Amino acid sequence: MSRFGVIAVVAALAAGLTACGGGGGDSGGAETVFTVPDKALTATTASYTSVPIEMGYFKSEGVDVTVQPVDSAPTAVQSVATGQAFMTYASLNAAITAYQKDPSIAVVGVTNGSIFRLVVPQDSPIKTAADLKGKTIGANTLAGVSALFAKGVVKEAGGDPAKDASFLPVGLGAQAADALRGKQVDAYAGWDGPNVVIGDLLGTTMRDIPSPLNDMTGTSALVVRKESIKKEPKRVAGMVRAFFKAMVFSEKNPEAAIKLHWKQFPQSKPASDVPAETALAQAVRILKLRMEITGGRGPSGEYGVIDDAGLQKTIATFAQHSMITAPLDVKSSGLFDFTLAEQYNAFDEKAVEQEAQKWKA
Repeated sequence: MSRFGVIAVVAALAAGLTACGGGGGDSGGAETVFTVPDKALTATTASYTSVPIEMGYFKSEGVDVTVQPVDSAPTAVQSVATGQAFMTYASLNAAITAYQKDPSIAVVGVTNGSIFRLVVPQDSPIKTAADLKGKTIGANTLAGVSALFAKGVVKEAGGDPAKDASFLPVGLGAQAADALRGKQVDAYAGWDGPNVVIGDLLGTTMRDIPSPLNDMTGTSALVVRKESIKKEPKRVAGMVRAFFKAMVFSEKNPEAAIKLHWKQFPQSKPASDVPAETALAQAVRILKLRMEITGGRGPSGEYGVIDDAGLQKTIATFAQHSMITAPLDVKSSGLFDFTLAEQYNAFDEKAVEQEAQKWKA
């Protein structure tokens, strides 16, 4: 991002976000800004934006949440660090990068899996990462995590990303699909939602290239300020509890989650020239895939918690492939604070599942 782009983002945050938190004691009913690193509020965000609002999960915790979409994970984490937002759900590598400059933030919970994948059309002759030698890999931008992920896939397979493959910025959606269709690129480095859309535009299914990097976990995190945990633990735990209740709902009934999403954020619905049934089917598949990757309890048996060894392995992978500048130690770093896990896991999962099953538009 250019210097002027950074200035614009900071100005937008200052104008568009409401400072919250940091006061003395829990502030039930106070406006609580939740930043989302997805400007378009695509289907992947439904479980943690519209569902907890529409189903009253935030309200039942005494928090009045305002969802604020921003352009990137670093911007979302920065909004929390500067007090412009109370919480965000963003990539762990963005949280680590921000924390290494400003240790005022903390990760209070993580979700399973990794949404990043290097994909090819179903009929592509590329079957393994070794087959990428001499090929061109597309990505939204070359500065993003997805491009670094793709370079890591090549490296893990014994190749040299600087010599054995070429990388080309081809954007998202139709632009990326056209690049694959026109053979400008042979593979695409993206994440779950955009990869589904690209496949639909090409009339095929996008196939994952097998890689150890696909097995990373805990790569998305709920981030707040340490001060909020100390002074407003009830509000922090309540928001995270609402987050996971909405995740359970969305896993059980992704179609309901999408309909709720379009009701809350009609601007996120596809253009009117797309048949309603087609748009709904695609959105449901996108959300269902996101839930398959990130949903469910962690290896510890609790929502939001992954053991130190699992997180440390992911952080080491980030560092190895330049997704962060330097590794940190999970136990001693001070970034991770799961002390509220017992509180935010205190909800009736079966009751939420039944609510999802019975939901009607």
